[in-house]
Parts: sequence; C-alpha cells; structure tokens
Amino acid sequence: MHLSIFSDVHIIHLIEIFCWMLGTFLIGLYFGRFSKTTKKGNKSVDFYTHEELNLNDDISKIRATKTFERGGKEMIKTVPVDTHEGLNFSRIGIATLQNKDDLQLIKGIGTSIEKNLNNIEIFTFKQISNFNSKDIVKVTELIKFFPGRIERDDWVGQAFSLLNNDE
Repeated sequence: MHLSIFSDVHIIHLIEIFCWMLGTFLIGLYFGRFSKTTKKGNKSVDFYTHEELNLNDDISKIRATKTFERGGKEMIKTVPVDTHEGLNFSRIGIATLQNKDDLQLIKGIGTSIEKNLNNIEIFTFKQISNFNSKDIVKVTELIKFFPGRIERDDWVGQAFSLLNNDE
C-alpha cells in the first residue's frame, strides 16, 4: 500500500488543469496580440501601443469625465489665496489679526481652513455672519474649499450664534 499525497489520479488531473490553463492563455494571447480592433457595441475600439499614442510627449490630452456630468456638483475654479478680489469688505467688515476670533469654534473650520481665511483677511465671527451667497461662493474659491460645505455646515448661522453668545 502506497501512501502518497499525490496519487496517479491526482497527477493526471493536475496535468489536465495545467493544459486547459495553458490553452486558455495562448488563445487570449493570440486574440489580444494579433487583433488591433474589436467591436464594442456599435463603436469600433482601436488598441494602440504606448509608442503609437506618444503618451510621453503630451499626457495632458487625457481627460476624465467631469463630475458635474455624472450628477455631482461642478467644482469652482480656484484663484490664488493671496488675492481676494470680489469680497466686499465695506459690507462684511474689516478686521485685523489683533481682534481675531477663534474661528475653529465654528463646526467645519479646522486649523488649515482658519489659516486660509486669515490669509484673505477674514478674522472674526462678525465678518462671517455678514456673508451673503456671493461672498460664500467667493470665499469658497479663495480658500479652495469644497463647494456647498459652507452652506451645509451653516457657518453664517454658527458665527451669528457665537457672536450673540459673546456679547
């Protein structure tokens, strides 16, 4: 009696599985290598090598689908943080670093967002409570924040509440 993990039947099955896998690989290799085009739906899709596309020369030609077209909210183009044109400081109010409030008390403002707000001369709860919809859009652009977050987190309402609690 021969006690082996691999009996003759097991070895035959392993060889058969290997042959099936090798055959499948070779068929896939043949169709993948020698077929340059295939039909996908009603469109013809061409397969090119990396050299044929010259991807190294101009990678900027590759574009992803816009989020807005897939149902998301369109991202706002940003401008550098050190420019803050478009904010009406005569209506919002002018503040300095000396009379700065702790803006991190507002839910949704962390250290980096507070720093970005300070860079565009937003320092106090009073300024944030005076924001209108145009100001919110402009601040979102300037601090490179997610569109809609200021409204969702209700910065204006929170700032107004904090302002009234301090007085």
